[in-house]
Amino acid sequence: LAERLAHARGLLEGPPLPVEAIAAACGFNSAAVLRHHFRARLGTSPAAYRARFGG
Repeated sequence: LAERLAHARGLLEGPPLPVEAIAAACGFNSAAVLRHHFRARLGTSPAAYRARFGG
């Protein structure tokens, strides 16, 4: 899970991709599952993370 979330963080920091595409690329069944684990582990949503660290 930690590796999949790290991969998601890297993708969120790059060119804008839909969260659904990032979830699929990282092995999550849906964007909702990615959002759940992202918030549980990192304390923020993928969108907020992208707003802060995105390129």
